[in-house]
Amino acid sequence: MNTAQVLVELLKAYKVQHIFGVPGDTTMHFYDALYAARDDIQHIMARDERSAAFMADTYARLSHRPGITEAPSGGGATYVIPGIAEANGSSVPMIVFTSDVPVVDEGKGTLTAIDQARLLEAATKWRGVVKRPSMLPDIVQRAFRAATTGRGGVAHIVLPEDVLGEELPSPALHAEEACTVYPAYRTQAPRVALEAILDALLKASRPLIIAGGGAVLSGAWDEITALAERLHIPVATTINGKGSINEMHPWSVGVIGGNGARPYANQLMAEADCIFYLGSKVNSLTTLKGTVPAPTATVLQLNVDPLELGNNVPATVAACGDIKESLAALLELISQRSISAPQRSVTPEKLEELAAPFWEAVARNATRPDVPVVPQRIIETLWQHTPEDVVVVADPGTMTPFTASQFRTRRPGRSVVIPRAHGGLGYALPATVGAYYARPGERIVGLVGDGSFGMSGTELATIGMLKLPITLIHFNNGSFGWIKMLQHLYYGQRYLSVDFTGKMDAATVAEGFGVRGIRITHPDQLVDAITEGLASNEPVFIDVHTRSELDEVPPVHAWQQALSQR
Repeated sequence: MNTAQVLVELLKAYKVQHIFGVPGDTTMHFYDALYAARDDIQHIMARDERSAAFMADTYARLSHRPGITEAPSGGGATYVIPGIAEANGSSVPMIVFTSDVPVVDEGKGTLTAIDQARLLEAATKWRGVVKRPSMLPDIVQRAFRAATTGRGGVAHIVLPEDVLGEELPSPALHAEEACTVYPAYRTQAPRVALEAILDALLKASRPLIIAGGGAVLSGAWDEITALAERLHIPVATTINGKGSINEMHPWSVGVIGGNGARPYANQLMAEADCIFYLGSKVNSLTTLKGTVPAPTATVLQLNVDPLELGNNVPATVAACGDIKESLAALLELISQRSISAPQRSVTPEKLEELAAPFWEAVARNATRPDVPVVPQRIIETLWQHTPEDVVVVADPGTMTPFTASQFRTRRPGRSVVIPRAHGGLGYALPATVGAYYARPGERIVGLVGDGSFGMSGTELATIGMLKLPITLIHFNNGSFGWIKMLQHLYYGQRYLSVDFTGKMDAATVAEGFGVRGIRITHPDQLVDAITEGLASNEPVFIDVHTRSELDEVPPVHAWQQALSQR
């Protein structure tokens, strides 16, 4: 077998079933090997390498298997960076293969040549270059191990074209079974640290759990829910942490922080005398630019990455370990000590009372007849008419804060995907493809901004060609609304290069790619359009003209503060 064929056999051994990518000159040996294995591994052709990486990113988030993407040399290696940077920044395990010019052409100025390992270094966790066929098995094994262990991330393998075509006699095809899924090789926090955490939680009067993306990546929702129930502690999440608990659970309070928070959740965070951060970076959004937690609050932190412990907020007790494994040990300590739930100043009844004004406002907005349509009505209509097993993928911008605050998950585990590491536009539309292949039995909905549509709208061709039963809702407000709001609030309403001239008929564009388009001219049409899309066995694109951020301010803490001071 040549090196490319051995690579495909290794991928099969690692139980890889889907690869997202774009063909190129230097990748032909690999594609020929994939053709021979097409009954075992499906290659999904994207129209852009960035989109292919977004697909692999979402696939990994929803399947708990490392996402696989590939790109050719030159432009392919440069285009793939945004997608892998988002995955790496969100600690999502991914393997990216980039083919390269032949090793013998190094330094000769060959067309498409660039130092790929150096180029992608800032966007990856680990890198390897296969300069000889015999290096391949070890490099592949290290890549899967790097991607799936500790804090997850992107492993990058460079495959020179000539090496791909060379023979590799008697190859070792061993796959590390533990690294076919993630997290691999879980670690448990030290018992002494867990005992200190438990003592602090029992001592507190108003404790709060804040679960970040690491909690979902760890699959720790059962343990978090059990901890909340056993010790009577409310659970809030970051946006990436949505899914750490079923948001319909009486101890769930939803998203906190500077973007997409429910006001009462931020109030609970500000008043907490003990905060337990689980798998969170505790960044400026989570801490409202360092204004919380209160100086007198006890800070507990559990993270698989020791570099995050006490990094932004000094921790009273810090513990390094896998969230699921460590919380299971914490729950065992509670059982061993026969601890019953302590009296708390916050109860489920109190939480319901605090939440009531927010949900009353949601209900009012859900019936507003405004044209253009208010985003809140779209989100609430979607929530009211989707099943429990829906998966929602949202773009940055308008969709993020409204989805984060309003769209309640009805089950634990990840069912809402929003790119938070870099917030790159163009994410949601291609990402729904990865979502479909990760969860083929579930309904997939993409919330697409018009700014994002301009960047990745051609992936409608991918969705249309594959006839994937995906529902896309296009929030069409005619601008880069987020940036326009910043110019409105902080730059004297000096608007520059944020408005789109003319009216794009996005539904007709979708139809041109073989996707059924529906135009919404009045909010009363939303229910029929959404239910029709969800019932369809083919893709449906719903174009909704929406009010912009200037007219309908989303739940962004800094913006609401700035407006309240005027």
